[in-house]
Amino acid sequence: MEMVGSSFANVIVSISLFSCVLLLLSLSIRNFLFRKGWSTRGLKILELFFRWLPIFLFLILMIRYISGHLFLNLSHAHVAYHLDSGSSVKNRFISLFVGYDGASIMLMSIIIIVHILLFLDKKIFIIKNKDMIDRWFSLLWIICLAGILPEQTFNLIENGYFSPINEELLFSSAKNSFFASLIFGILLGLGPHSMELDYNNKEMRLFLRFFAILGVFSILFGPLDAFVPLASTEWDINLFSEPEILRLGTIVFSLMLFCFIPLVLHYAENLDSTVPAGKNRSIGLAFSILIGIFSLLLSSIFLLYPHWSLSSIFYELILDLFPILLLALVFSLLPVLGLDERARPELHGWRYGLFIGVIIGCLNSSSLSLSLINGWLIALMFSLTIPIIVEKSPLINSKMKIYNLGNSICFVFLLILLSNLFSDLRIISTIFSIGFIILMEINNSQLPKRKISS
Repeated sequence: MEMVGSSFANVIVSISLFSCVLLLLSLSIRNFLFRKGWSTRGLKILELFFRWLPIFLFLILMIRYISGHLFLNLSHAHVAYHLDSGSSVKNRFISLFVGYDGASIMLMSIIIIVHILLFLDKKIFIIKNKDMIDRWFSLLWIICLAGILPEQTFNLIENGYFSPINEELLFSSAKNSFFASLIFGILLGLGPHSMELDYNNKEMRLFLRFFAILGVFSILFGPLDAFVPLASTEWDINLFSEPEILRLGTIVFSLMLFCFIPLVLHYAENLDSTVPAGKNRSIGLAFSILIGIFSLLLSSIFLLYPHWSLSSIFYELILDLFPILLLALVFSLLPVLGLDERARPELHGWRYGLFIGVIIGCLNSSSLSLSLINGWLIALMFSLTIPIIVEKSPLINSKMKIYNLGNSICFVFLLILLSNLFSDLRIISTIFSIGFIILMEINNSQLPKRKISS
C-alpha cells in the first residue's frame, strides 16, 4: 500500500493556522476598523467570525475523519489499518480513538467541546477579559495543530486493502486513548479560561490551586503514552534522542502552561496589587532575567552532561532559548509603550516570554525541550521573589525579604536533592512543581492582605 498525504487536510490545517493568527489579532483589527468608522454591529459580527472560524474549520476535519470510519472509506489510512469490510458500527466508533493519531484528534475534539461550553455558559467561570481568552485559545490551537496532531492522522492510501488489528488490541488501545483524550482534553479546554479568572473571587483562588496540582499530577499519573508511546518509559536522557520526544515535550509544556501558569499569574497579580514597585525596580528586572537565563542553561547541562556532548547541548539550547529570549524582549518592551498598567510591567513581560517562548521552542523541533522544565520553574520562581528581595519600599519589610530569599534558595536546593534521589524526570518535575506552590503560598502569606470577595 502506498501512503500519501491528504492535500485537502493540509489546506484546511494551513487555513486553520491562519485563522488562529486572525483570532490572536482580533482586538487590534477591530480597534483599527472602529477608528475607520465601522459600526458596532459590523464589529460584533467580525468578532464572532474570528472566534468561531478555527472551530468551524476543525469541524470540517472532524466530520471527514468520522465519516471515513463510519462508512469504511478504504482510502483513509487510519481506517484501513484498524478496520475491515465487516467491522461493526461499534468497532467503527471505537476505532476513532485508536492509536496516538486517533487519541490526538479526539483530544482536540474534547478541547473544543469544553471551550464552547464555557463560552456559552458565562456562569461557570467569572472571567476578566474575553478577548484575552481568544488569544490564549488561539495559542493553544496553534500548539494542537502544529505540535500535537500527528502528520499522518489524515494520510490516504492508494490501491490499499484492509489490514485490521486484533479486536482485543483495538478495544485496549481505544480504552486508553479515550481516558487520555478525556482527561487531558478537559484540562487543556479549561486552560484558556483559567488564565482569565477573576482572582478576587475566593472560590476561583481555591480552584486555581486545585487546577495547578491536578495539572502537574496528570503529567505523572496520566496516560500520556496514549499520545506518545515513549511516555510510558522512564524520562531519562536516553529518551531525548527519540523523535517522539518533540510531541511529548509539547504536550507536557502545554499542560504546565494552561494548568500551572494561571496560579503563577495569580501570585504575580497579588504581588503587583499589594506591593507597588519600589526603588531598584530595573535592577530586579535585570537579576530576574539573568538568573532565568542561567537557570535554563544549567538545568539542561546538569541533566544531560556527560551523556550528551557540550557542543550538542549548546546547539539545541540555541534553538530553544532563542524564541524565549526574543519573546521576552518583545513582551518586556511592550509595557514601555504604555500597553500594560501593572506595577512591574517589564517583569510581567519577561514571564510571558517564558510562558510562550518555551512552547515555541518545542514547536521549533528542539529535542531537549523537556530538559528545560526545571530551569523554567526556577526562572518563574525568581521572577516572583526578586522584586521583594532587591526593591526598597515602605511596604517591603525585612521579614518579607528573608522569607522570599530563603524560599528561593530552598527551591534551588530542592532541585539538587530531587536530582540525586530520582532519575525519572516526571517525578522530579512533579515534586518540584508542588514545592513551587508551597513555597509561593508561604511567600504570598507575607504580603499585605487585600480584600477577597466570596
